[in-house]
Amino acid sequence: MNKVLKYSILVVVLGLALYNSVNIEPLDQIKKSKSDLVFNAASYATDFMSNKIETLPAINASNFLGNISDDLENYTKQKGKKLGISDEYSFIIEGEARITEIEEEYVTVLLEENQELRISTEFIFGNAIRDGSGMANIDDYQNTMDFNSISVELNNIVRETVVPSFKKKAKIGDILYFKGAVTIDIADTQINGIKVIPMIIKFSD
Repeated sequence: MNKVLKYSILVVVLGLALYNSVNIEPLDQIKKSKSDLVFNAASYATDFMSNKIETLPAINASNFLGNISDDLENYTKQKGKKLGISDEYSFIIEGEARITEIEEEYVTVLLEENQELRISTEFIFGNAIRDGSGMANIDDYQNTMDFNSISVELNNIVRETVVPSFKKKAKIGDILYFKGAVTIDIADTQINGIKVIPMIIKFSD
């Protein structure tokens, strides 16, 4: 066998080996696999608000107000959830109450122990739902933008779905059940007029 033939066979064998070792994927498939890795905060928040909040554990609102009045610092540290070294502690609370006042920014309700709370209907922002529920851990996310976007989407759902329905139905004297998120800043506490970010509002028949 002459050298030219030997080299030709060697080139063919090497070419076949190289071809079989390369995994060629269509460009659209590569783009899809990359997009699958992108965190979708809107879908995550929607799933939580649609399927998780009904069974989410919550503190009785009257007990919550009583405890933070009696021993604010110890109670918030024992029962609240916070991110990092922040002085802000978040809680999920629930209760039955009667509407006593309707303002542009909130609806005031009176609890069974003659305690007042304000259910926010404007300025829905912050991380109270995300942090109070413990639904997400910052260590599970590749970047803080993904983690922060969860709160943005949760607040959007409250602002666009929960609040409009609540404001449309609310009348002074109505009895309702609520579940929502509260944030307490132990460095600047204002126990009177605590505002709740509503997650569930149900009116009594």
